[in-house]
Amino acid sequence: MVFQTRFATIEGNDLYIDGCKATDLAKQYGTPLYVMSESHIRHQMNELKTKFMDKYEGSLPLFASKSFSCLAIYKLASEYGIGIDCVSAGEISIALKAGFDPDKIYFHGNNKLPSEIEYALSHGVTHFVIDNFYEIELCEKIAGELGKTVKATVRVVPGIKAGGHNYIMTGHKDTKFGFSSHYGIYLKAIGQILESKNIEYEGLHAHIGSQVFDLYAYISSITKFMGFVDEIYNTFGVVTKKVNAGGGYGIAYTKDDEPLDFEVITSEIMKVVYDHYDEKGWNRPSVMIEPGRYVVGNAGITLYTVGVIKEIPDVRTYVSVDGGMADNIRTALYDADYDGIVANKAGETKTKKVRVAGKCCESADVIVKDINVTANIMPGDIFAVYTTGAYCYTMSSNYNQLPKPAVVFAHEGKSKTVIRRQTFDDLIVYDVVEDYHD
Repeated sequence: MVFQTRFATIEGNDLYIDGCKATDLAKQYGTPLYVMSESHIRHQMNELKTKFMDKYEGSLPLFASKSFSCLAIYKLASEYGIGIDCVSAGEISIALKAGFDPDKIYFHGNNKLPSEIEYALSHGVTHFVIDNFYEIELCEKIAGELGKTVKATVRVVPGIKAGGHNYIMTGHKDTKFGFSSHYGIYLKAIGQILESKNIEYEGLHAHIGSQVFDLYAYISSITKFMGFVDEIYNTFGVVTKKVNAGGGYGIAYTKDDEPLDFEVITSEIMKVVYDHYDEKGWNRPSVMIEPGRYVVGNAGITLYTVGVIKEIPDVRTYVSVDGGMADNIRTALYDADYDGIVANKAGETKTKKVRVAGKCCESADVIVKDINVTANIMPGDIFAVYTTGAYCYTMSSNYNQLPKPAVVFAHEGKSKTVIRRQTFDDLIVYDVVEDYHD
C-alpha cells in the first residue's frame, strides 16, 4: 500500500478515508466522488503556518488556487492566516465570497483581461504578479482610472528547466510566462514600472515548474534571483522588498516518487536569501512560496464504481469505471501515474494486472495505466484512486455531457458535501432557445 498515513487506512477488507468507510461514502453520495481529507488539508496548512510563516518574519505562504478552488478551501486557508494566489477573476470572486482578505490575494496570470484587472482592483485586490509589458500598460491605465495603486511583483524567467512533464515546466527559456532574464528584458520592465504613477514595484517572482523533486533546481533558481536583485539595485538604486520563490513542490503519486521534505526546500531558499541580504546590509525581504499540490494533492481520493471488465487475450485487462477523463484529465494530458485499490476488497492480495479506463469515448481515457488489483475484482466494486486532490476537480469538464462529481470533505469519521453533484438539468442550464436577431 501507498499513502496509508495520516488519513487513509485499511481496516479488515475496507478502505477508510479520514475515519469514513469508503463504501459508505460511495453509497451515501454516489460515484464518481471526489473525497478530500480535511485532516490532511489542515495538517498541510498548519505546516505552512508553523514551519514557514511563523518561522520567517514577514513571510507569507500562498496557496495556489488553481490546484483546488472552492469556497471551503478558501475558508480553511483564511483560518490559518495564509495567503492565496489566483489566476483569474473567477478564482478571486470565489475567494472573496468565502470572506478571504483581499490583501492576502496575489493575482497571477499571463494574460489578465482588462475586465479582470478592473474587477480585482475594484474589490481591493492590489497585489499583482506582473507578467508582460502589455499588462504594465493596462494596470497603469486602469489603476489610474480607479484611483488605485497596483503593488507589483515582477515574474522573471530564471532559465531553469524543472518539473514532472514538459507541460508543467515554466522556468525555462521557452515559456509563455514572465519576462525573460536575457537581454535586459526584465530590467526594462522594472524600469517602466518605476516610472509609472499607479504601479509600485515590490519584488520578484519565479516559478520553475510543478512536481519538482530536484532540490538543486530551487537553490539554483533563488541564487540566480539574488543576482537579479543585485542588478536591480545597481541599475535603479532600489532594494527589492519581496522575493516570491514560487511553488512546484512534488508529492508522491506512486511508491516510486521521492518528494523533498518541505522544510528542507524552504530552509535552503531562506538561507540563500537571508545570507545575501545580510551580506549586503539590507533589511531582509518578505519571502513568499506558492504550494498548491503540496497542500491538497494527497488529501484527495476519487471513488468510482466498477463496470465492464474486458479481457483481451495476450494484451491486457481493461477495468472500466463510471468516470474518466472528464473528472481526471491528468493521465491523458500529462501521462500521469496513479495508485489505487479496490476499496471494498482492500485487504486482498493484488495479483491481477489491469488498466483502469473511463467511460468517455476516447482511447486516451485512461485513469490508471497499469496496476495490480485483487483477482476477485468484479462489476459493482468501488475502485479508489489515490492522490486526486489537486488538478482533478479544477480541471474537470462535462465532456460527453457527464455531470461533474460531488466533492465531499471527510474529517474524523464524519463527512459533508462542499460541492454538490451536477444534475442532467445543470448540463443545459446555460442553453438558450431563441429566434435570430436582425
